Amino acid sequence: MNIFILQVFSIIFAFSIVIFVHEFGHFIVGRFNKIGVVVFSIGFGPKIFSFYDKHGTEWKLSVIPLGGYVKFLGDESVASVNFSQTRAEEMYLSKTFVNASIFSRIFTVAAGPLANFLFSILTFSLIIFANGIASDDPVIGKVNQFYESKYDLRPGDKILKVEDRKIAEFKDIFLELSKNNYSSSTFLIERNGAVKEITLPYIFQPVVQGIEPLSAASKANLRVGDVFLSVNGKELTKFDDLRDFVLNSKGRDLKVIIFREGKEIKKTIAPALVPFEQKNGSYAEKYRIGVIGGPIFQAERITPNIVDTWIMGTRATLSVFIGTIRGIRGIILGQVDPKHLSGPIGVAHAVSDSVKSGFISFFTLIAIISTGIGIVNLLPVPILDGGHIMLLMYEGIMKKKLGDKFLRFAMILGLFLILFLIMFTTLNDIIRVLL
Repeated sequence: MNIFILQVFSIIFAFSIVIFVHEFGHFIVGRFNKIGVVVFSIGFGPKIFSFYDKHGTEWKLSVIPLGGYVKFLGDESVASVNFSQTRAEEMYLSKTFVNASIFSRIFTVAAGPLANFLFSILTFSLIIFANGIASDDPVIGKVNQFYESKYDLRPGDKILKVEDRKIAEFKDIFLELSKNNYSSSTFLIERNGAVKEITLPYIFQPVVQGIEPLSAASKANLRVGDVFLSVNGKELTKFDDLRDFVLNSKGRDLKVIIFREGKEIKKTIAPALVPFEQKNGSYAEKYRIGVIGGPIFQAERITPNIVDTWIMGTRATLSVFIGTIRGIRGIILGQVDPKHLSGPIGVAHAVSDSVKSGFISFFTLIAIISTGIGIVNLLPVPILDGGHIMLLMYEGIMKKKLGDKFLRFAMILGLFLILFLIMFTTLNDIIRVLL
């Protein structure tokens, strides 16, 4: 029950924080440009509670946490506002959104997606700072429990040699082992001032280092740190063995035995066809279970400096941005089946899945969602921020607004497209959950 409550809370928190960041971007830039803000709402429908700040803005939390909005001064009909004198009317009109400069309006609209991108950078940066980065020194940080119990390898061990080759940096370990063709290797290590020789198996064993949300592995309740011992009764000696079973499964169930916390556990996993990007930029599908592999031991982790942390956070956000754009392009070109799109239910499911893997995984997913929300809102659909920016750019260039009939039609069309997309992705989510 406690896990269920945690998952529900995590879903509400994830949606709320991403929406708040987006709407706060609109709000703070609008206020900076002296545009009046009437309402700042997280969620839709009946309000749970609200309060007014000193500027007269109503801040409220509503029942349905799947969106939010900022209502600027002037969004209501001017005719419905009672003015006691001409000066009051002039002050009102000077603070309305429609009477702000083109630059102010474009910047205010664009600030929502921009806030999402900045939030992603900040979140990734904090994750990197908290989790640390791999040290270049050939010192062992974490060892998978299964292999730590079977082999004499411990955190803090310094690797001096691999197969008689001196090791200067951690990456040298992998360079040397790449020559061994999946065989065991001899390591010379230093521990507490003493030097000893040990033999380790090929280090890329079928170890679970990461689990993708909404994947077959997630449905089977696999955990980070699990080790695949066998598939369909056949022992595994390397991660590539597991990959081959999955790729050749044709979607048939795999009977697996995994090691977890001193016990062997039997599970059944059904690989699914998943799109992946090829080297030429096009997309194809292959069977996957959503497991990310890794070596039986990892490097010691160190805390990076603030500048490096921010740079790495920016690169992580940019990577998500580019990957999302390529995915959208793949769908448009017909290379990716739209059935892989997820809607609110799928995102909520992914969030609840991420909690199982810990807070690092949870906040990483929030950063990814924030980037995705920013990208979606920049699409040139009239009801979205991207559509509003296009209309404002037209107004700025042509020095006139588009006709009311065209704008009304464009908004209705945009609303229809968004509702259709939500319904389509929700249907995808339901089918995916049922299967």
